[in-house]
Amino acid sequence: MPTPSEKDALLNVTTSKQRQGTNDTERDEAVARLRSVIDHAPIVLWAVDRDGRFTLSEGRGLKALGLRPGQVVGVSAFDVYAANPNIVKALRDALAGNDVEVVFTEGGRTFENRIAPIRRADNHVTEVLGVSIDVTERHEAERERTSLQVQLQQAQKLESLGLLAGGIAHDFNNILTIILGGASTALASLPPDVGPARQDLETVLAAARRAADLTRQLLAYSGKAHFEIRAVDMSQQIREMATLLEATMPKRAELRLQLDSSLPSIEADVVQLQQIMMNLVINGAEAIGEDQGIVTMRTGTESIQADRDLGLFSVDGVEPGPYVFLEVEDTGSGMDNLTKAKIFDPFFTTKFTGRGLGLATVLGIVRAHRGTLSVHSERGKGTRFRAYFPAVPGSAISEPTKDSSSAAGTGLVLLIDDDKGVRTATRRMLDFLGFGVLEAESGPRGLELFRLRHRDVHVVILDMTMPEMSGEETFHELRKIRENVAVVLTSGYDEQEATRRFTGQGLAGFLQKPYTTVELSATLARTAARRLEAP
Repeated sequence: MPTPSEKDALLNVTTSKQRQGTNDTERDEAVARLRSVIDHAPIVLWAVDRDGRFTLSEGRGLKALGLRPGQVVGVSAFDVYAANPNIVKALRDALAGNDVEVVFTEGGRTFENRIAPIRRADNHVTEVLGVSIDVTERHEAERERTSLQVQLQQAQKLESLGLLAGGIAHDFNNILTIILGGASTALASLPPDVGPARQDLETVLAAARRAADLTRQLLAYSGKAHFEIRAVDMSQQIREMATLLEATMPKRAELRLQLDSSLPSIEADVVQLQQIMMNLVINGAEAIGEDQGIVTMRTGTESIQADRDLGLFSVDGVEPGPYVFLEVEDTGSGMDNLTKAKIFDPFFTTKFTGRGLGLATVLGIVRAHRGTLSVHSERGKGTRFRAYFPAVPGSAISEPTKDSSSAAGTGLVLLIDDDKGVRTATRRMLDFLGFGVLEAESGPRGLELFRLRHRDVHVVILDMTMPEMSGEETFHELRKIRENVAVVLTSGYDEQEATRRFTGQGLAGFLQKPYTTVELSATLARTAARRLEAP
């Protein structure tokens, strides 16, 4: 039978063994947990010795690199990454005793690396231990978020500039209405044999029409231009424009065409489409500079997916589906990212003399056609613009015929416009045509006059954009006083944009500013004809 001292000794041995067993169990559990992390987390745990040879290579992240655990053990890391100086430098810094953090891409995957030196008791570095975390998805998400932020900022900037351009165009059109109205009335009042005066007035009219063309470019940039839409074959339009396009090219630049002959149609305004072609070709030719170069125009089709990022410039997003594209590529000097970010700003240019609204107009026209635009450019490698237009089936739409009819002396007109100059010019035109005129400088004043004279007023000419009470609000109040009142809406915006809130509400006509006496007369004649045809 054991003595008390022997019992104590036995108890100590037993307790020691139990403690050792507990430590072994805890160690085994810790190793198992570490193994589970290594096997399941998207990491690579690795080590290299003083000579740079791998002594450890474990972890699920190896699979993304096409490697098996332990496969590179014994291989020199300096040899493996000889073509990647950042990794080599990071390893040398760690072997020199420094903690290092570095990001690198390998096998299409992006890894964040933390490398730490392992030291002996005397502080001598024997090896380095590294943990590489696969952050590919996170980096791609960050890049996508950054790209979306850039596109959103660009869209917001374009939208703001578009609103500004549209507002400027509206004000210009009011001024041009005064000029065109006064000059056209004066010209019509002159006898045919008054040579010099007629020539002067015709010069004024020509200059005013050129100014009106500029406002249409401003409206095109804002996405609110007037279009005559029909089905168009893009390749055929380029063929018809080829001679004119070549004439715009300097001798040092060559124009080449690579056109798809089996394109589906797009719905577009031919004149605006030609404007896009001309601006892009001129831009490409100028980018070539003094060297010999080539501008290539291509057409084709492409299906755009909702989740595909093409670097597209679009405010409202791009509808997925089939698109016809027009591509213009040059072999010029190309652009850096800073320049590329500004090319659609109005009046921005890298030339000594600016082209004004060239590329800004292109973007506005494309957007107004429910399309979008992509730009790819690098310094020294040229630039490629690609404009996308929704592909549609169908044949060409007949172009509308111009109504040359006129009206004279057919009753009393109520003119409601907040711009005094426009009212004065339009009154003179109406007086010249033989109409009686009531003038109102606002919606409330127009309603006041209409209540007093609604039985006598044959037609109301109503401006769309006015303070205090808008054209739309005034229209509805006029209809409350007399439901069948004939209202001709007038605006500096095009008909589609100006009348979209009046669809199905019985507008008698639309008159776009600026207008001449002949155009005013024709609009009133059509309005009178519709009233006669109405049951």
